[in-house]
Amino acid sequence: MNALSERKKVGLALASGGGRGMAHIGVLQVLEEHGIPIDMVSGASAGALVAAIYAAGTDLYMLEKYLCTLMPKDIIDPTVVTRGGFFSGNKVAEIIRTLTHDLTVEQTKIPCFIGAADLETAEFHIFEHCKLYEAGRASMAIPGVFTPVKIDGHWYVDGGMLQELPVEVLREHGADIVIGVDLSIKKKFVIPEDKAPGAHSALLRTFSIMQKEISRLRTDTVDVRIKPDVSFMGMVSTAGAAEAIRIGRECAERALPEIEALLAE
Repeated sequence: MNALSERKKVGLALASGGGRGMAHIGVLQVLEEHGIPIDMVSGASAGALVAAIYAAGTDLYMLEKYLCTLMPKDIIDPTVVTRGGFFSGNKVAEIIRTLTHDLTVEQTKIPCFIGAADLETAEFHIFEHCKLYEAGRASMAIPGVFTPVKIDGHWYVDGGMLQELPVEVLREHGADIVIGVDLSIKKKFVIPEDKAPGAHSALLRTFSIMQKEISRLRTDTVDVRIKPDVSFMGMVSTAGAAEAIRIGRECAERALPEIEALLAE
């Protein structure tokens, strides 16, 4: 009997959250440093990007250094709004392609489950036969912000629309313990009295409300919930990346005793 069969399988679910997804990197660093095994990983939107990069075997500390050097101009590429979003997402796709070494979903070092919302069927689709960067780009196609992505004849948008924290797919593939990194925001949304919210702000707030309601209705549960407060990060922001990663590390360190206790049972 090998070591893997003698212990519980661990799945890691990484939530959507735009720029808040930087915190995922700090969490992963701590889990690796303390020898917490990750047998499979899932992600939606920002979580999908980090899940793909991690599953491809990219060094987490190199990733941190790289992301902390990114400027808005490196990821924002305005397009014609009638194409489905303010930004084409081509720059982001190229970054993901490089960081995932142009691997396919089948070539990852551990199973990686990236989900996006199928515009036609309204279902949460897990990609099985495409490039990692394509799956990640589709999963982070925030409606109205990034253009939708077409893969195998289907159009996809942000996976966080349907599953902010993809837990079910990990259970379905045998995870005994699921660690979830939750990036949801609970702070009050303040609208200035003297003016209506801008189009971008209103769009993102509407998306947040929808996610909150869907999350309330879902019954999926995690065994350990790590919840970094990185609400200062914007939807497509890179400023504050180092601080978000640091906070992710701190939250993961606080969760270590709970994770280790579950593994020891």
